[in-house]
Formats: sequence, structure tokens, C-alpha cells
Amino acid sequence: MADQLDVVLYGLGAIGSFYAFILQRSPNVRLTVIARSNYAAVKENGILIQSANHGEHRFHPARVIRTPSELTQPADYLICTNKAIDLSTVVPSLAPAISPDTTIVIIQNGVGNEDPFRAAYPSSTIISCVTWVGASQPTPGTIIHTTSEETELGLYPNPHLPASLETSRLTTFTSLLTAGKTPHTMHADIQPTRWQKVIWNCAWNTLTTLTGLDTASFLASSPDADPLTRKLMREVIAVATASGVSLPADLVETQMARMRGLGAVRTSMQVDREMGRRMEVDVILGVPVRKARELGVEIPVLETLFVLVRGVDG
Repeated sequence: MADQLDVVLYGLGAIGSFYAFILQRSPNVRLTVIARSNYAAVKENGILIQSANHGEHRFHPARVIRTPSELTQPADYLICTNKAIDLSTVVPSLAPAISPDTTIVIIQNGVGNEDPFRAAYPSSTIISCVTWVGASQPTPGTIIHTTSEETELGLYPNPHLPASLETSRLTTFTSLLTAGKTPHTMHADIQPTRWQKVIWNCAWNTLTTLTGLDTASFLASSPDADPLTRKLMREVIAVATASGVSLPADLVETQMARMRGLGAVRTSMQVDREMGRRMEVDVILGVPVRKARELGVEIPVLETLFVLVRGVDG
């Protein structure tokens, strides 16, 4: 690893702040965060994280800025933890942070997130991550982290770069996660994991958002709630399979059991709707719906929910 890595984190919400905490624990990292609504609080007081796993810490990033245009040089690693909304606008705006030697780390919900980055920055290494971190930001700069904590990651291979170089950049990034004492798993192919997470989000995010119920209350609301959820999951699995992505045969059962074990969960999309914020509709629902239409996969439940969620978005 280099003596000092310039790491820029874009998207300082609850999840972004959690990863900022993890990354700044490494002595090799000089961390710049790009903040919006919590800029003033973080600039003045740093970030306070209250974690069930890591305890309570207050830390100050090396630099707090409002926009990528304030950067004076590109980053070694650009960490994108922003909500995956308006990527066609956001991705070009990140140009000041990116050189051909910059590794882009995408920590977002959805599928297809890597495509606009690869189109805009064809010479960069892209690391794609699926996060299972439970965190909230009740007030600007204050983060509450639950026990939920796992990062799954892998390369979005760049055919124009040597595999050894990409592997080295991935290994360097995982060493930062290790230094931050957060659990993580590397995958040779991250796309099946991305689809597993989008199946989870297609089900729970949409159903909680449209009903206003937490997951446990929704499942208990009628005898039809469980079968509908399973049918929705099977539709998204069919889209993934038709797209050439191989998924475990027992995925529906394991995801249903996992959610029941978590109890009453309120999802990020549900909270976004309640707060009147834009929701991650396209990367979670839109991409699977478009792929289903292209491939001729029947998705009546998914298509209906997509239309309804678009109707209440924002």
C-alpha cells in the first residue's frame, strides 16, 4: 500500500458516514468527504457515530467540502455512497475526483450502477459493493449504527486494464476495510450478489413504501402478504436468470427467513418517501423491469409495483 492514499467519499448520509468512519481508521488514508445537508454540522463538529458494534466515536475527516469542483487533485479512491438517483447527472460531476489511476468504489443499492461510470471513465478500475449495514442519521452529523454490518465486494472487470493491476487495487481497498475492523467478503463475480440484494430491495422497499408498514406488520397484515412477497421475489429471480445470472435455488426461503429474523424493519425507501425525498426507483425497480421487457419475462407484480412507486416518488 502507498504511504498515503487520498480517499474521497461522495454521499455523506448515514451509510456514507459509516464508511467514512471505517476508512478514516486507517493511518494510510487522507479522507475528504463531500457533504450536502449536513455540511455545516460535519465541518464544525465532525461526525459522531454511535455503533452497537464499534462503540461511540467522534472523528473529523481531513477535509469537508460541498462539491467535487472544490477538489484540487483527483483521488486514489473515490467512494460513491450517494443514493443512486440521477446518475446521468451525478457521474459527470465527479470528474474532478477521477483520473485514469483512480479506483471508483460503488456502494449503492440496485443493479446496472456500474454502467454509467464505465461509460464516463473507461480507464478506471471499478469496485462494486453490496452493503448490509443498518444505519440512520437522526440529526446532521450524528449516526446510529445497529449490529447489521457486512460488505460484499468484487471487481467490475475492465477489459482494458491488466487483471493483476485491478486485483492489486481491490486488495488495497479491502485492506482499508480490514484496518477499519468491518467484516467483508470478496467475490470473483459480484453480480449475483448485487441481484440478491436487488431482489431483497424490490420486495421490502416497495411493500413498506406503499403500505407505510414495517416488514413484520406487513407480513402479519393478511394471509396474502407472504405469498405475494414470494411471488414478487420469484419474478425478479426469473429476470436475473434470463440475464445469465445464477442464483441459489433456495434464495426466496433464505431471504424470507432472514427478514423474519430481523423483526420489524423500516426500509430506506420508506423513510425517503415519508421525508418527501427522491427514491432509488430506477436502479432497484426500473432496471429489472426494462430487462424483463427486453427478455420477454412476465413480471405482473413487479411491473405493478414499479408503476405505483413511480407515482409516489418524491
